[in-house]
Amino acid sequence: MKAFTPLQTVPSEREDLAGFPASSSSPTGGARGSSAIGYRGLGNQAASHSAVVALPSPARQARSGGIFLFPVSSSTVLLSLNQLAVMSQNGVEIAEAVGHVADHCQDPRLAESLDAIHQSLSGGSRFSSAVAAHGQYFPASLPPMLAAAEATGDVPQTLGNVVERMRGELEMRASIIGAMIYPVILIAAASVVMTALILGVLPQFGRVFESTGRPVPASTQFLLDVGTFGREYWMVLFPVGIAGIVALIMLRKHPMILGPIGKLLLYAPMIKDAYRPLIAGRYFRTIAAMVRGGVPMLQAVRLTRDTVQDRSWHDLLDRVEANLIDGLSASDALATADFLPTEATQMMATGERTGRVAEVLDDIGRFYEQEGGRKIKRLVIALEPVIILVMGVFVAGIVMSVMLPLLDVSTIQGG
Repeated sequence: MKAFTPLQTVPSEREDLAGFPASSSSPTGGARGSSAIGYRGLGNQAASHSAVVALPSPARQARSGGIFLFPVSSSTVLLSLNQLAVMSQNGVEIAEAVGHVADHCQDPRLAESLDAIHQSLSGGSRFSSAVAAHGQYFPASLPPMLAAAEATGDVPQTLGNVVERMRGELEMRASIIGAMIYPVILIAAASVVMTALILGVLPQFGRVFESTGRPVPASTQFLLDVGTFGREYWMVLFPVGIAGIVALIMLRKHPMILGPIGKLLLYAPMIKDAYRPLIAGRYFRTIAAMVRGGVPMLQAVRLTRDTVQDRSWHDLLDRVEANLIDGLSASDALATADFLPTEATQMMATGERTGRVAEVLDDIGRFYEQEGGRKIKRLVIALEPVIILVMGVFVAGIVMSVMLPLLDVSTIQGG
C-alpha cells in the first residue's frame, strides 16, 4: 500500500464536535481557489504539493438550490465514496479526486457538499477537517477515522474500509426490504378491496334494505354508516389522510414518534427477537470500525451515540461513556441493558481483558447482524399467512353483513 502524507492544517479559531480543527473559511466566487493540495502516493516519500486552478463546471452551478422531498440516498453517497477510494488508492490527489466526483455527482445536494470540501482542500485544510465541516451527507464516523488515518498516511485504505462497511449495510437493508415487499402488497391490496366494498358496494345494498322497511343487524348498519360518511365527506377525508401521511414522514425522526416506535421494536413479542440483534450488531460494528481505524474508544462511543435514534440505546451508550470516563469497564454498562443478549456483555468483557475490543465487537456485531437479518426474514415469512387470514376474515365479515339481511328478506318473502 502506498504511503500518504497528510496535509498541513490551516489554523482555525473554532473546533468541531469530533475533536479536531474545522476547516477554515473557503473562498467564494467563481474560482475554487488558487491551489488544490491533496495526497499523492509516492511510496515512502512525502506527498508533493501541486498548484491547480479549477473552475466549477456550469452543470454544477446550475444544479444548486431547489426543494427536495427525499434525503440524499445512501447508494449515491456510497458511489461517491467508492470513487474517492478507488482514485486515491491509485495515486490521484485527494483534492483532485473530490473535484472530479463533485463534477459527475448526480445529486445536486451531495455535489454542493463535495464542492465545499474541495474548496476547503484548496484553501489548505486537512481532508478530515473539510469532511467534518461540509460532509453532512457522509457517515458521522468518517471525519474522525480520516483524522486518525492522516496521522499514519492510510487515508485510501480507510476510505475503502468505510465503503465496504456501507456496502454491507445497504445489502442487509435491501434484503430486508425485499422480504417485506410481498406482505406490504398484500396489506395494500386488502385495504383497497375493503375500501371499495365499504364505499362502493355497501351503499347500493343500503337502498335495498331501506325498501324492506325492516331493521338490519348492528354490524351491517355500522358498515352502512361508514360507507355513507365516506361517500359524503371523501373530499375532506382524502386530503386529511394525505396530510397525515406527509406529516408522519416529515416527523419520523421526532422524539415524539421515535420514542414509542423504539419501545415497540425493542419489547414487542416476536418483533424484539429480530430487531434486538440486528440493531446491536449495527452499533457494535460501527464502534469497531472507528476503533480499528484509530479512533479512541471514548470518541467512538460518543460519535455512535450522537447518531443513535433509539432512546434506549442512546441512554445505554451514555452509561458506557460515563464508565469509560471514570475508568470503569464498558461491559459493566452493557450488563445494565435488558435488551442486549447476555453473551454480548461476556464477549465485551473478554475483549477488554485481552485488549482486542475492536476485533471482538466486529465479530459479535457481524454475527448479530446476520442473525437479526435471518430472524426478520423468518418473521416476514410467518406473517404472510397471518396477513392473508386476517384479510379473509375482514372480507368475510363484510360479505356476511350484506348477505345475512338479504337472506332474511328472501326468507320472509318466501314465507
